[in-house]
Amino acid sequence: MTLVADTPYLQAFVRREFLYDEASHAGEFVPCVVFGFRAEPARVPMFQVMLASGAQWARVPIHKICSKPCEPLDLDQVVWWDSYGYEFAVHEFSFLKNHAVTALGRDGVIRKGRYLFTVDWMQSGWSETPDQHKNHHLIALDEGPWIAYPNNRLVWHDPAWIEPAPEKEWRTPTRNYFVE
Repeated sequence: MTLVADTPYLQAFVRREFLYDEASHAGEFVPCVVFGFRAEPARVPMFQVMLASGAQWARVPIHKICSKPCEPLDLDQVVWWDSYGYEFAVHEFSFLKNHAVTALGRDGVIRKGRYLFTVDWMQSGWSETPDQHKNHHLIALDEGPWIAYPNNRLVWHDPAWIEPAPEKEWRTPTRNYFVE
């Protein structure tokens, strides 16, 4: 069982109200270092963080993490799906590292950001079904919030060679392929 895994070390902020069970301190921020990812079925992606005070917190939900003080996004704009289960892998794709990306939210708004790392799910029924498999690409939006979006909601940007214009008629693969 995986449950938790290391992530790249990322300086960020925790929304201070989380540290007070949302009873006070709304709109305040505490510096932290994100160093781990935690997954529980039917819950949003969560993180392990170390605060500047030396306190270590577990199970910090994604909507309580940001790269700079900012207004919060609604939770349904931050992440498309809850965690698929306890089993996952965290990977920082070198090719995508710090890539600029635009993300299409449920509200139809396109937001700009930068790639942080990817969580890929395994050993659950959905993760093994071709048309249901989803990555969670972790993105730090330019405005500050972190989001976790799948491939089909992101367009990557690199002016050296990418001309963003994905085909709108593409369809999600529905087949598994076998040689035997």
